[in-house]
Amino acid sequence: MVETLSSVLGQDRALDLLRRYLSSGSVPQALLFAGEEGIGKEKAAKAFVGALLCRKPGGDGACGACHDCRLLASGAHPNFLSIAPETQFLRIDEIRALQEELSLKAFSDRPRAAILCPADRMTPQAANALLKTLEEPPPETHLLLVAHRVAGMMPTIVSRCQRVPFLPLPAGTVEGILSGRPDAGSEYPAAVIRLAAAVSGGSPGRALTLLPGLSDEREAWVSLLSKLSPRAAVDLAERWKGEGDAAGRLAAPLSLLRDLALLSSGGGAAIMNEDLRELLTAVSGQPPAGGWNAAFRALLTISRMPPQPQKRLMLEAFFFGLREKG
Repeated sequence: MVETLSSVLGQDRALDLLRRYLSSGSVPQALLFAGEEGIGKEKAAKAFVGALLCRKPGGDGACGACHDCRLLASGAHPNFLSIAPETQFLRIDEIRALQEELSLKAFSDRPRAAILCPADRMTPQAANALLKTLEEPPPETHLLLVAHRVAGMMPTIVSRCQRVPFLPLPAGTVEGILSGRPDAGSEYPAAVIRLAAAVSGGSPGRALTLLPGLSDEREAWVSLLSKLSPRAAVDLAERWKGEGDAAGRLAAPLSLLRDLALLSSGGGAAIMNEDLRELLTAVSGQPPAGGWNAAFRALLTISRMPPQPQKRLMLEAFFFGLREKG
């Protein structure tokens, strides 16, 4: 199946720009799809490639029925290249292979297009090699760079691309996207989907990675925060040993501590765990030493640390410190 532009949700500004390029018939040879991970950049890039290769494109991009669309859907279109790192970074040999392919005569009369994702994970040697292609791209060739962290890219590469900006989505939009997916909407309670959307930073992709463990983590932390007992702290600390920094493990406790900090300050604050408001309101009146706001800030600091043994020790110290009442 060939992606269409309308399949990318919540990115109207970026899609409008892409549609203008297509309707004008003047498509830049280098485009930079930039924004947070999991917000639709790669999907939009694939839809844009479909529109470039399609023989009968419409306002939504590819028709999905012509010979070129069928080739693209099967993964066999000779004019499309997808470049992804075999290891942690895109290396110079992968860029050289792209350059060699682009130096050959095209198999079709359609434009050639290559998607590089993630383009912000290139070795310096690979970046310098790519820069040469961006400076003198082959005719009828379009390079689509998909980057999660533009700040990590070589400035000269960024300057030679037309940027297509993708923005974080509102939590309600993320929730709607998750609810509409068969692997999410029918698998998880509405309250957990709502929480995943709230803590995702506007990224449906990140929210999907959070969902599998979010409910269990929230339940464990609710139990700990309700009792603040040594035994609960020991049990939860034990669960972290040997498990490293599994994606999203701190999303649930951060949301709970944020809610407790808000509730302890009084008023009817909007909280992330709305389904637990009554319980959290009661718990907020029994703060640890320093108060809920200090606990929230301490865990937020730990969450920003890279994976390392000291981080686990800090988490264990945090667990045990919670039992000390203020």
